Amino acid sequence: MNAKRPCSRLALKWSAPLSLPVIAITWMLLLWPGQVQAGEIREVQTLAPLVGKVIQSVVGITARTETAAVTGPEPSNGPPPATKDVYGAGVIIKAEAGLIVTSRHVVSGAKALSVRLSDGRQLDAKFVVADERYDLAMLRISAPGLTAARIGRSIDAEPGDFVLAIGGSSGSGPSVSFGIVSALHRSWPGISCQDLIQTDALLDRGSSGGALFNLRGEVIGIVAAGADATEAGRAFGLAIPSDAIDRLYIRMN
Repeated sequence: MNAKRPCSRLALKWSAPLSLPVIAITWMLLLWPGQVQAGEIREVQTLAPLVGKVIQSVVGITARTETAAVTGPEPSNGPPPATKDVYGAGVIIKAEAGLIVTSRHVVSGAKALSVRLSDGRQLDAKFVVADERYDLAMLRISAPGLTAARIGRSIDAEPGDFVLAIGGSSGSGPSVSFGIVSALHRSWPGISCQDLIQTDALLDRGSSGGALFNLRGEVIGIVAAGADATEAGRAFGLAIPSDAIDRLYIRMN
């Protein structure tokens, strides 16, 4: 019985009228709006839910090309053509039809095309159509359970808008970078389009053909090129405006 007395005294102490201010202050601290706001800030500091959703529509692309081989006096005596794999990315735009948009220069001249889905599946792909001016190409795959991206209006993009760039990384899994729209109506050597979107989101090698998403999860650009600090004095990426994707549908008909 004596061992229980301290607990009894403690219970009586907390139930005494003098403890009411202490209890009130404790609840005020627990329910203080400042703590709720801090929790809300922590939630918006991660883009993981958005990335987890849109990354399902981004694919890795491997384009196998043949390089010229040195031949002997007779063509039959020459070595077989050497092959080279070019890595890039693409984005699914029509799930049922299995249509993928990527950069034309990634798949140009390819003898074989393969696609790696976000769930790890490897599939053969077929070339459908390309648009040289906008450096875009369309591929087709056949598979169930594909997830297509929503295509946004690149004409609505403004400098300062937050963006996500998602693409491949030299044949490995997809990579994600975060930045803003740095400028509009840019150009780049080798690309005829003079209406490129510039972003400061860092791009891995193999990201060409990947997607530039706004924070609504809409594709506003197809990654065309990335310039690192050794090339241009600063690092930035360039993307074909998503409004140009309609040109591929026109060429299909």
